[in-house]
Amino acid sequence: MTSRFSHKPGLLNISKKYSQKWAGCLLHKSFRLILTLGLAAIAIYLTITSLNLSEFKAAGIPKAIALLPQPAKFDPESSKTKPTKDANGLLPDGIYLYGQSPQPDQVENEYFVFELRQGKIIGAFYLPRSAFYCFYGILTLTKLDVKVIDSFDGSSSPYSVNLQNYHRILRVSNNDRRILGVCKNTYQRQLGDR
Repeated sequence: MTSRFSHKPGLLNISKKYSQKWAGCLLHKSFRLILTLGLAAIAIYLTITSLNLSEFKAAGIPKAIALLPQPAKFDPESSKTKPTKDANGLLPDGIYLYGQSPQPDQVENEYFVFELRQGKIIGAFYLPRSAFYCFYGILTLTKLDVKVIDSFDGSSSPYSVNLQNYHRILRVSNNDRRILGVCKNTYQRQLGDR
């Protein structure tokens, strides 16, 4: 059975000579196009993976590329076990250090170290290479509600600290533990049985 189109003039009735020529030409052009696009895709991929994403943003690369996440950088601190919040949304019992600076022992930055046991806290506020003030009280969801004891006259004042305004520091130094020990020995009885 012959096709209805085989005897009609027009595009589909091309002689055998021309049809082979066009097929070879189209195959050749298609191959070149695919090869060019493939090489371009490889070049773009290599460029993106070898440069920092911030360089793309500065160079004005389209937003679609700028929205790609930056490659993860190794952070030795992230490999340490970080305490998670307990069922009540509070920190688990333990010793904690917070500071105005994310780095410990920075002069002219306020730090506080405290021990948490069953929602009750005892600790100290201090500036590195300076005096410290003991405190005791309770931990609520995101803040410390404490009484601060003046180191010079022994008077106490209520104070509230929003933990979200400070940086959590994972490494508690021996000096932090020493200061905490002084406050625990002096004011533990203020919290009752612990």
